[in-house]
Amino acid sequence: MVKKEFYSNGKLLISGEYLVLQGALALATPVKFGQRMEVTEDAAGEAILQWKNIDHNGQVWADVQFSKKNDLQPFRQTLKTIDVDVYNTLQKILNQCRKSNPAFLKNGGTTTITNYLGFDRNWGLGSSSTLLNNLAQFAHVDAFTLNREVFGGSGYDIACAKSGQPLLFKIDDEGVVYDTVHFRPPQTEQIYFVHLGNKQDSKAEVEKFLAGKQEFAAEIEMISEISEALLFCDDFRDFMQLIDEHEEVMQFVLQREKIKTTLFNDFNGVIKSLGAWGGDFIMAASEMQPDEIKKYFSDKQYQTIFSYDEMVL
Repeated sequence: MVKKEFYSNGKLLISGEYLVLQGALALATPVKFGQRMEVTEDAAGEAILQWKNIDHNGQVWADVQFSKKNDLQPFRQTLKTIDVDVYNTLQKILNQCRKSNPAFLKNGGTTTITNYLGFDRNWGLGSSSTLLNNLAQFAHVDAFTLNREVFGGSGYDIACAKSGQPLLFKIDDEGVVYDTVHFRPPQTEQIYFVHLGNKQDSKAEVEKFLAGKQEFAAEIEMISEISEALLFCDDFRDFMQLIDEHEEVMQFVLQREKIKTTLFNDFNGVIKSLGAWGGDFIMAASEMQPDEIKKYFSDKQYQTIFSYDEMVL
């Protein structure tokens, strides 16, 4: 019996949401929450893949068996233990792995893959990207290619899954380019991450944005400049101004009100959407005392609040 283990980091996109798909320079960071994959191979067992997903509370939310033959079809009696949309995506990922590596899961015996998610899958920290990167390592396929074929996103989340530190990320004519960087904003004790309680469908948001077929050359340049400026910013007020400028640019691009206007107009500081607008986490920065910042959001009934150092790897 052979056992293997893989781990990938979750992610936050600090700058460059949406426009990273059109070549803007983005700043992203891995977080302290991730996903672990355990793989056990028993050569004496039946030729099946036993797949299981376990959430951060220890609850099994997907449990299904696939035959290693016939294009990894499931045993129908196990489909009741997995949501149909989750199953469809999982089968697409598995078959793309086999397309990229024809030897994937062609061995005899039973392969058991158990995934342990270290965060609430509704948080938008990368439940899909961490799983995909772990599986790509096991399948010996390129995670960026796998991500592009299955989800069509930029791939910054895959870069974060692989990286132990923040990074600058860009898509150019040759593909994905990223470099790890030292990113440590000033006065991190006055920066908080708050979950809005809505899970955004990143794939749907990507498709919707790309379907618009608009080009934003000037805005791409502005966002790229802000990403670089954030990286080197050592003054807290300047940092907050850059965050606000980023929101103003994206408000124009998306033709949507920024989150501070719609939900937090009385907040004494700046607020930035992270990733798809309207859900998942926001970043709040203020000159208020840390306990005052946290109390502001608690009073508005937001329960999931992390300080910068609690969140960022």
